[in-house]
This record gives sequence, C-alpha cells and structure tokens, in this order.
Amino acid sequence: MPDALTPGAAARLLGVAPSTLRSWDRRYGVGPRGRSPGGHRRYTPDDVSRLRELCRLVGEGMTPADAAERTRDGGVATPRPPAPPLPRAAGGPTGRTTPTLQGVAHAAMRLDAALVEEILEDALRSRGVVAAWEELAMPLLYGMGRRWEATLRYVEVEHLLSWCVSSALRRVRGPARAPAAEPYGDRPVLLACGPHEMHSLPLEALAAALREAGVSHRVLGACTPLEATVAAVRRLAPRAVVVWCHGADRAGETAVLATARAISGSRPRTRLFTAGPGWRPVAGAERARDGHLTSLGDAVRVLAPRAESPAAVAPDR
Repeated sequence: MPDALTPGAAARLLGVAPSTLRSWDRRYGVGPRGRSPGGHRRYTPDDVSRLRELCRLVGEGMTPADAAERTRDGGVATPRPPAPPLPRAAGGPTGRTTPTLQGVAHAAMRLDAALVEEILEDALRSRGVVAAWEELAMPLLYGMGRRWEATLRYVEVEHLLSWCVSSALRRVRGPARAPAAEPYGDRPVLLACGPHEMHSLPLEALAAALREAGVSHRVLGACTPLEATVAAVRRLAPRAVVVWCHGADRAGETAVLATARAISGSRPRTRLFTAGPGWRPVAGAERARDGHLTSLGDAVRVLAPRAESPAAVAPDR
C-alpha cells in the first residue's frame, strides 16, 4: 500500500488525536481496511476520505455514532460543493502542503481551538518561531483568507485561527537566562504598529522570535498612536525601533518621520526600521530609516544577529 498512511500521519492530516481514530475504529467500525505486512494499521486515501466526512458531520453537530453510520459503508452524506483547497504553502521553503498544515486547517474548520493551539505550539517548540510562522501559521492564515474570498464563508474560522496563532506565539519562552555577553546591555527593541494598523500578528511573531533568541523588547501593539511611539522612544532609548504597516497608510509614514525626529542625535544611536507590505517609497521616510525588514527571518537576522536557529527537523511525510 504505497499511498497508505500510519495512524499518526492520518491523525495529523485529519486534525484529530490518534486516540480518536482508535476509538472510532473500535466503537463504530470506521477505521483502516488494510494492514501493513507487519500487521500495523494503514490508512488508504479511501479510508481518509471516509474519516474526513465523519469529521465534517461531527463538526456540524451530529453524534459520532450517527456520523459513523452515515459513512461506515463509504456512503456520502448530503452532497455539498467542496470547499476551495487550502493554497500551497506560500512563503515556505518547499511550497508544498504538508500533513501538519492540512491537519491544523481541518481542526480550525471544526473550530477545535484546543487542537489548533496544540499543533501550533508543538511546531513552535520543535521548529522554532521563524520556521513555524513561515511554513505553518502564514500559509494557514493566507489559506483561510482565500477561502473567505472564494465562498464568503468561514470568517469565524479565520478569526478563531488568528486568536489561536496569537495565543501560541505569546506562550513562546526565551532562554533560561539572558546571554552572558549581551552587547546592547538592557536597551530593548521597540515594536509598534502604524496609527491605523490593526493587523498586528506579524509583529507578535517578531516579538516571539526575539523572546526565543533572548533579545529584550517591548511591544506597543495594534493602532499605536503616534505620540505613544515617540514617548516610548524617549523613555526607553531603544537600540532599534520597528514600525509595522500592513496596509498603505500615510499615517504610518508620518509615524516613521516623527520617530526619526525623536531618535535624531541620540547617543548611543537608535536604529529605525519599517516592516510590512504597506510601506510605499516616500523620500523623507526613506532617508529616515535604516532599512526595510522583508520577512520574519530577515528581521531576526538584523535584530538578533547572534541568535541561532533551532536544529532542522525532518519534513512531514
């Protein structure tokens, strides 16, 4: 059975716990129809399709027993147009959809917040913040946005997923103690959104990556008023400031210019960076900033140059 999956791989693909698959097999007879040469359970594409339908029915309120009865013999419940597929892992190094990506997407579709956060937290621990953000969280958020555009449905899924990503990022812990040779002392990195920018998840990802690397930082969050950014700069004397803007907004450019004036002539020097797709080339802002951070990995390399990425892990199979 070359295309058959192990119970663990099938569980990740479906977004359920392996124990749930065992229970459905034992109680309701909805399980794999084949075994490996060694007698281990293996799930074929047909098995997975049948279980995916069971998951959908349970997610819509049907009891597992009734859902199993509808799907046990391969029958399909009330026909419905298929939801658009999750886009390929845009921004990831491989450009492919993995079982983990599909599994957490299915869990989100069922509004299973606990499982979504569990999978995200496991990815953050095992892969590190940058890889988990670029290969899992970003494709998920992008995919749910595309589903909404195509169907005008699932807005509740997108909101739940955003909350779960934010919750998982805030649980990331840094090293047990600060690096012994911290060259910047206690000068933090200051992270702020533009005054009208509500889309703050990428900034939260950067905060988690800096925390993981042991870099001191402060986050002012979404819709940071111009005067709040300037006041924080003057109080903290940060070694760097990052102003994030997702959508094109003149107020964000004004915030950069005002921040540049606030740090002008500061000793030791404060560096100023923009981040996000909303920035447009503006002469004053271009001269004021030290650079534009194009990705989370780019930002970590610039702001935490001594940080080492976690060891690479084997890709999902």
